[in-house]
Amino acid sequence: MKKLLLIIIPILLLVGTAGGAAYYWFVLKDATDQMAEPEPPPPPPDPELVQLDSLTIPVIRQGAVKKYILLKITLQVTDQGGKEFALQVMPRIKEETYLSLHDYFSAAPLDQPISIVAIKRRLRKIVAKNIGSENLVDVLIEGIYEKRGS
Repeated sequence: MKKLLLIIIPILLLVGTAGGAAYYWFVLKDATDQMAEPEPPPPPPDPELVQLDSLTIPVIRQGAVKKYILLKITLQVTDQGGKEFALQVMPRIKEETYLSLHDYFSAAPLDQPISIVAIKRRLRKIVAKNIGSENLVDVLIEGIYEKRGS
C-alpha cells in the first residue's frame, strides 16, 4: 500500500502540473492577448517658436544711463494656431515685456548678476496673460548681454 501511494502521489502531482500548464497555455494566454492595452495616444505636435525682436533696456540711475541690457527672447507655443495668435498680440507682449523688465532692472542692484529665473518668471506671466497659458509651452531666453553705459 505504501509503495502504491509513493507511486500515485508523484504521478498525480505531475498530471496536475501538466494540466495547469496546459490550461494556462491554451486558455488564459488567449484571454490575456485579447485584453492587450489600448494603443497610446499620438504624441502632441512639436511646439512652434516665435522670435521676439531683441530688447534693449537702459538702466538709468541718478539721471544717467549706467548700463544697457540686451535680451534675445523666443516663445515656445503649442501649435500653429498659438503661433498665429502670438503674432497677432505681439505688440502688446513687447510693450508689457519692455515695461516689466524696465521696472525690474531699475530696482535691481547694479553690481549683482542678472537673475535669469526672475526674468523668466516675469516673461512667462506676461505671455501667459496675453496668449493664454494653454498656448504657451515655455519662454526661452537665448541670451542676456550687459553693456556698461557712460
